[in-house]
Amino acid sequence: MGLVYEMTHEVAYYECDMNGQMTPSMLVAVAIKASEQQSMKLGRGTAYIHGLGLNWIITEYEIQVKQLPVVGQQLIFKTEAVAYNRFFCYRNFWVFNEIGEELVLIQSIFALMNQETRKISRVQESIIAPYQSEAIKSIRRTANFLPLDQYEETDLTIQYYDIDENHHVNNAVYFTWMFAPLGLEFLDSYELVDSHIRFEKEVVYGENPHVRFEKINECDKMLTKHEIIVNDQVCSRGQMLWHKK
Repeated sequence: MGLVYEMTHEVAYYECDMNGQMTPSMLVAVAIKASEQQSMKLGRGTAYIHGLGLNWIITEYEIQVKQLPVVGQQLIFKTEAVAYNRFFCYRNFWVFNEIGEELVLIQSIFALMNQETRKISRVQESIIAPYQSEAIKSIRRTANFLPLDQYEETDLTIQYYDIDENHHVNNAVYFTWMFAPLGLEFLDSYELVDSHIRFEKEVVYGENPHVRFEKINECDKMLTKHEIIVNDQVCSRGQMLWHKK
């Protein structure tokens, strides 16, 4: 068992959609803040990692939603760096309401990237030791993504503020890129239940990405599949399950 870190958070109006529910991108952003605070407390913050010529990057999210938080709600974010192997670190996040009910579970996979080569670097024991994570030899397998069949496609524009300190598009932006083309009517009628996103190649300023997406009706549920494409190469994949509100 790794060390568990806890952080309180009040949902602000600017973190919510038109119905007052916290958006998935803001949910993930606050969760990442909790992990950053833990790292700072353990002496493994951004400055320490950059001093080694490395950056943390996120390669995958799996998000299970029981209930999306709402504006003004008092939340407790808990996070644990669960396990690691030679190249990947596995971190979980839990979001609870003020009476201790679990609202959201986020399972994530992190890796270290060399700042110069932009390639994945081995996880060093000196970096991970303070988290007390379990050392494992295997690579955890996650669910496969279904191929897109009859998809729609739309162009995307990278804005200056989409770029983070790693000089590529911030992971939270991908949620907006994948959700926005679904349209207001869809997003106002359906509620996210399960989300799986994999980041396969970084997208940088000056590139011309576009998104492919497909909706599959499953009775009172809707499955959506997404791909972010740059120069005919898939940079990110997403698969979401929605319930009718």
